[in-house]
Amino acid sequence: MSIRVVCPNGHVLNVKDHLAGKTGLCPTCKARVKVPELPTEELSEDSIMSILGPHVPDTASVASVEEPAEVVEVPMEAPAGGSRPPKKSCHKCNRQISAELHICPFCHTYIAKLSDF
Repeated sequence: MSIRVVCPNGHVLNVKDHLAGKTGLCPTCKARVKVPELPTEELSEDSIMSILGPHVPDTASVASVEEPAEVVEVPMEAPAGGSRPPKKSCHKCNRQISAELHICPFCHTYIAKLSDF
């Protein structure tokens, strides 16, 4: 990582960060240049959140926590050569997924019921 410094005569310098707080000479004009200290303060959570901005959830793909989505269980016939794991249908994308999954791997919708736990 480097620190960007401008000498008094306008030359732009990239100085290694281990030279922070020291004074050196501009290689172009030999003017004395003070390299600024690196900020040592950590960002607070509020500062990070102000940088990221407000959270706007995508209401089209977020299932309500209070009202679990209805899961349609599709009965599967056992094949002649053996048994297949049970499947269920996702209520959003209507794809067949393993009955043990709680989140659809295709549309990422939460589809578990409280009785699944």
